[in-house]
Amino acid sequence: MRLTTSFRRLAAHDTRLIGRDSFLIYLFVYITLIAVVLRYLLPYLNTRIAETGLLPHPLSDWYPMLVAYFLIFLGAALVGMVFGFVLLEEKDDNTLKALLVTPLPLRRYVAYRVTVSMALAFVEVIVSVWITNVAVPPLWQLAIIAAGAALSAPITALYFAALAENKVQGLALTKFTGIAGFLIPLAWFTPEPLQFLFGLFPPYWISKAYWLSLAGNPYWLAAWSLGVLLQTALIVLLTRRFHQAAYR
Repeated sequence: MRLTTSFRRLAAHDTRLIGRDSFLIYLFVYITLIAVVLRYLLPYLNTRIAETGLLPHPLSDWYPMLVAYFLIFLGAALVGMVFGFVLLEEKDDNTLKALLVTPLPLRRYVAYRVTVSMALAFVEVIVSVWITNVAVPPLWQLAIIAAGAALSAPITALYFAALAENKVQGLALTKFTGIAGFLIPLAWFTPEPLQFLFGLFPPYWISKAYWLSLAGNPYWLAAWSLGVLLQTALIVLLTRRFHQAAYR
């Protein structure tokens, strides 16, 4: 079975699964909604806070933190969440077990999930940052940062598929995804070098690269490289765990 044929059939299958599940459609809408709300809400709040003196500094000073959490991390993670629930749907329907006796190798199936979720997350991060239109780095830097952030999508998808047995357990895991993401805002308020402890959470390094790029710091690419390396290692580990779960 040729790779392109496999991917085309899997894409058609995913379209049917997502199209019939209102929750998964809602997740895609929610991603865009976050960007639109931030576009209009942030400037409004920034003006109101400046007028009332509620904060000792402008809210705009926190724009990089908010964009890093809501758009760069959470946006990519939500794309991964959609594919994670697709994988759990296939678990519930015993599609994965049936897949093991077809000519399609499991590694090719996983490669499809990783590639497509990354591609959609890459586009999502760039588009959502453009929509929000605050704290936007140059396009070439944004593209590199989006590529690193996109790795959070397959991590999230494989995390759901490897650790949850069904969609009910998957819903419980969404809470842990959100809690883990809060490490990024916490890191923003933590001074260096203590801030680097948050590097144990690999997506932090992509947010750090984004912050450094906005500050014109030449080490942003080093932070990005470390984030890509750690996230890739995590994808490999989760893929192995998924393989083990599929053959149980």
